[in-house]
Amino acid sequence: MSVESENAAHRTGISSNVLGVLWMLVAVSLLTGMFGIAKVLMQTMPIAEVGMFRFLTSLLFMLPWLMTNGLGVLKTERPFAHFWRSFFGATSLLAGIYAVHHMLLADATVLTFTIPLWSIIMAALFLGERVRFRRALATVIGFGGILLVVKPQTGIEPAALVALLAAILATCALTTMKNLTRTEPSNRIVFYFLFYGLIILAIPASLDFKMPEGEEWLWLFALGFVGSTGQYCLTRAYAAGEMTIIAPMDYLRIIIAVGMGIIFFDEFPDAWAMTGGVIVLASCGYIVRREAMLRKAAVETKAD
Repeated sequence: MSVESENAAHRTGISSNVLGVLWMLVAVSLLTGMFGIAKVLMQTMPIAEVGMFRFLTSLLFMLPWLMTNGLGVLKTERPFAHFWRSFFGATSLLAGIYAVHHMLLADATVLTFTIPLWSIIMAALFLGERVRFRRALATVIGFGGILLVVKPQTGIEPAALVALLAAILATCALTTMKNLTRTEPSNRIVFYFLFYGLIILAIPASLDFKMPEGEEWLWLFALGFVGSTGQYCLTRAYAAGEMTIIAPMDYLRIIIAVGMGIIFFDEFPDAWAMTGGVIVLASCGYIVRREAMLRKAAVETKAD
């Protein structure tokens, strides 16, 4: 836990993990809303440009903080870590909004939360790790849920594969961010995420640029505000609590995405997709929880 979050927990009189969970609840609500706004914008604007403006407008909301505190607050001894966190985050965002544009909001969200399943397979294939029976069973069940969402008998959509790629990139971004929170304050992490992300996405956006018009500007500023606030809350959540407790809370995005899709986009996932989503949620949640229990047991054994 960072010093910043430790002081916040002391002031509020609640545990750091509870504080982290509260930050996470706000974060997942805002970030799911960000993808909903992006889905609206992509009806009339190029995908890469929507991603670029997400970073640009969010960066504008950081200017009061920067003007108040001066350029000195940007001094860091970890510029490369900031860049890679932003690279993974920016490419994950681009892949995520592409998937949201071409799929139901709920289905795309489900597929972006399958990283625990893929990580087990990669660990077994490339790291030679032994996969225990319970994890193997949960992984097989989880992939069964994925098949219900993707429905390969009707042809796998390229957008579904892009959604899975977004999950892998997002996990890399979260891992890098968690490492940064040990030495860097939240606002600095968010600023560099937005700064580098803007530069990265400006390249593809410039190839097919369309000047926003009228109402699009309002949606773009809403996108920036919701996105930057969500990222700030996400950073505070991971800085405050243990990753094994905070990370599973991210699955609430699936429930929020289903409700948002129904209310705002008239998107009703079919019974197969809903069933698959529940299976993926349960299997991934079990894997994350199981790993947390094993780590805790290992720590307690060493302490004894």
